[in-house]
Amino acid sequence: MDRKQTQLFIRRWLFYTTRDAFTQTFGWLSLIGSSAGGFFLGKFGLSVPADALVANFVGAIGGFIVGFGIYAVVGFFKTRQYMQPLTLSIADDIRSPDFTCDDQVCGYSVATIVRNRSDVHWKDCTAHVMNAPLHDGTSGPRFVEKFDLPPKTSKTIYIAYWFSREPPNSDDQDIGLTGPAAACWGGNVRRVPGNGTHLHIRIRSQDTASKDVHCRVWIDKTARKLRAGPLTD
Repeated sequence: MDRKQTQLFIRRWLFYTTRDAFTQTFGWLSLIGSSAGGFFLGKFGLSVPADALVANFVGAIGGFIVGFGIYAVVGFFKTRQYMQPLTLSIADDIRSPDFTCDDQVCGYSVATIVRNRSDVHWKDCTAHVMNAPLHDGTSGPRFVEKFDLPPKTSKTIYIAYWFSREPPNSDDQDIGLTGPAAACWGGNVRRVPGNGTHLHIRIRSQDTASKDVHCRVWIDKTARKLRAGPLTD
């Protein structure tokens, strides 16, 4: 991490540690707060005062100190999840709700599942296929979807699709890429070869680092299904 990222990590770690320790000071930490407070006072040669109000205050301070030590460890893992909140996986067994399947036509989808493992609500996230074919014959980013991602939730983003058809119609020869609808018929359709294509998928958020996943997508002609698998670097 660079200096800016390190400073952010420390600030967030202190926030999680202090917040959680303070929240539990009057919770389960209160059970050990008096003993801990007495222990710390004993280290300075002092005794626990007889006054109930002062004793409760000492117990709260003792509980907070113990909790700070415990939640310093917990806060480290929470901060890691905050710094890298998104995880991506590839699925080829989830059907898009936009596709209907009957005895003549059946639609298949490839999706990336985006999981938010942090406790932050990430807004205005976008999904792109970074190496999609473009109008001019080159390849580049193709917008797929914009979405929000609440804490500890997941979102299924449909990336590609393929249709099988019963005779006399034939199956699709290529794989379609999901994207924004166009005003004209076929005006925004993008297709990639069905014998095997590498797709680079990127999930962006305005407030955190982007997350990428690479996968291979192909048509299984024997099973007549659309398949996908992640690629490792």
